[in-house]
Amino acid sequence: MTVQQFKKAVDSQFEKLGESAEYQNREVLIFLLRPDIVVSVGFTKSHTATNTMKIRIADAPQLKVGDTITYNDVIYKVSQEPQKDTNNLIWSFEVVCE
Repeated sequence: MTVQQFKKAVDSQFEKLGESAEYQNREVLIFLLRPDIVVSVGFTKSHTATNTMKIRIADAPQLKVGDTITYNDVIYKVSQEPQKDTNNLIWSFEVVCE
């Protein structure tokens, strides 16, 4: 597949399944995920609740730690350096509620 085909697929996915949020005073589509991450604490493993968000890079090309995104009247702050996918179409990053 070409990058253009991936972009079309990503756009379709966000438009069909994405949730409306506000970033820098404009509406964007996001995915808010709440996966459990297993971390090691000494000799034991512990599950931690984390919030991971995904947003199209086209909607937030300069996304950085400290930026805020409002979703369902809750303000989420980018708490981890955003990571790009292999096709440079989607940011993935951790957020915390303010």
